[in-house]
Amino acid sequence: MIRPLRPFSLVGPGRVGSSLAMALEGKGWECRHILPKDRSESQRRKLSSVFPAADIVERASSLADDFEILFIAVQDDEIENVVDGLLAVNNISWKSKVVLHTSGVKSVGLLQPLRGRGASVGALHPIAAFANRYQPRSASEIYYDFFGDKKAQSVARRIAGLLNSKLIILKNERQRMLLHIASAIASNSTVVAIRSAEELVSGFIHPRDAKALMTALLSSTVSNLSENEGMKSLTGPLARADIEVISDHIKALESKKTLLQFYKSWSLLGIDSLLRDGHDRKSRLKKIKDILSR
Repeated sequence: MIRPLRPFSLVGPGRVGSSLAMALEGKGWECRHILPKDRSESQRRKLSSVFPAADIVERASSLADDFEILFIAVQDDEIENVVDGLLAVNNISWKSKVVLHTSGVKSVGLLQPLRGRGASVGALHPIAAFANRYQPRSASEIYYDFFGDKKAQSVARRIAGLLNSKLIILKNERQRMLLHIASAIASNSTVVAIRSAEELVSGFIHPRDAKALMTALLSSTVSNLSENEGMKSLTGPLARADIEVISDHIKALESKKTLLQFYKSWSLLGIDSLLRDGHDRKSRLKKIKDILSR
């Protein structure tokens, strides 16, 4: 049986790590140790103020064997080095430990050396946008994906439940990669698209108003997405198969090559989806597709 109080340690108190740790402490779990990359005095003071019961350590060898779960929330290319550092620690018995890294793409195999020492391992990846550190709300009421050992999966389920979140269990590393790409398309490309839209009108609309305008438009789009299936949320010239308007758009963007390429790419993807959904203006959509492909 999993006890309500679970002592854990954290390597990498960045945006994801610090927010997740705060969220878990808010549910009664206890952060025992934090190993930051930034070892400045100002960072130490900040971490000590947020996690007063945690021991802020400078190296893996300073970790005490008094935690059950270890989160590795460093940048993807640093995970292997962290594992190497942990393997050099002689005072930790890994047989009773669960080690979770939070990367959405790096293989769980990176934790294999710790599994070889007896630890249960897995990847617990939050599918959310963490824009800032120390934001426990960012780690709650979201989706997480998991791939790894059974014991680690049990802990992942407990974490998701505590944080009022949903857990998606994945079967292999390819599924993890595809989900991560899908998440990047849904979130990151939206940020790029909105920022590009703001810049497009920056010459005649104040940046503050442009941001408010595009954010309001995005909010209405998200509302439509939540209420409609498939491409029924799509509005504008592509949904109407308006050949003339789309042709005018292309002409207006001729001097902005990168933005024009972006416009054409998402429009082509949209046409393919509309055709799959059985749009009633197939011939017009195919003509638009020809125009966009030039």
